[in-house]
Amino acid sequence: MKKKKGLKILLVTLVLMILIVVGIMVPHQFIPTLPSSLCISMHGENPPKLIAHRGFSGIYPQNTVPAFEGAVESGFWGAECDIHTTKDGKWVVIHDDEISALTNGEGYVKDLTFEEIQKIQMDSGNGIENYGTLPIPALEEYLSICQRGNIVPVIEIKGCDTKYLPLLKALIEEYELTDKAVIISFTKEYLTEYRKLDSEISVLYLCSCPTKEDIDFCIENNFGINFHFFDLAKCASAISYAREKGIEIGAWTVDNTIYADVMALFGADYITTNKITP
Repeated sequence: MKKKKGLKILLVTLVLMILIVVGIMVPHQFIPTLPSSLCISMHGENPPKLIAHRGFSGIYPQNTVPAFEGAVESGFWGAECDIHTTKDGKWVVIHDDEISALTNGEGYVKDLTFEEIQKIQMDSGNGIENYGTLPIPALEEYLSICQRGNIVPVIEIKGCDTKYLPLLKALIEEYELTDKAVIISFTKEYLTEYRKLDSEISVLYLCSCPTKEDIDFCIENNFGINFHFFDLAKCASAISYAREKGIEIGAWTVDNTIYADVMALFGADYITTNKITP
């Protein structure tokens, strides 16, 4: 029995290595989008759910209204966003805590008021040349798009004072998205504090290369795990353990159809992507 199990593990590992090598050789990075119909896994009974990374950022400027609307129009299951709180406690959608990399402004979100944030424009990202002005969205704009477009909001808490987490919960409830929304973060404190506010909402812990201890943390707190695909070789045993324990599994950022199929073999429930379209 042990010999057969060892042989099975060896075969799966060999197949995984071959698929990864083939995936690296295929120049998908030069292709703006790839249809999910090219994924073998998408033709099965329970294909992974596709989440548009920072909105449909492969085509539109990331974390902007056009990116979220583009995710809706393209038929994604969910649209991921990144959120911070301003100096005066307003939730806004932007990836970095320091805003100069993607906007015409300077400073940290936490040191700026919402009124100051509203005067700043995005000046970087795919297709940015197609827009005259493109402000940093308030979280309400994103939630409104998700509600109208019937798309799942996948909300990454990047930076905040935890005293504003009840406001986040209230906003999700206001847009009637509690039963659909997914909360994610690299910061354990944000997730454990939010879980105290809501015992039912779907929560995924972001961890580049999770260990068995990280999976146990997720089990203890009723979280799923979301990991970086390129660390799969290092954390394959932990991901297998997560699957055995029946917790939700997600992977980012999967921009290659072969990689998507590899993740499906590992039982991924969610795939966050810039390029693979529904």
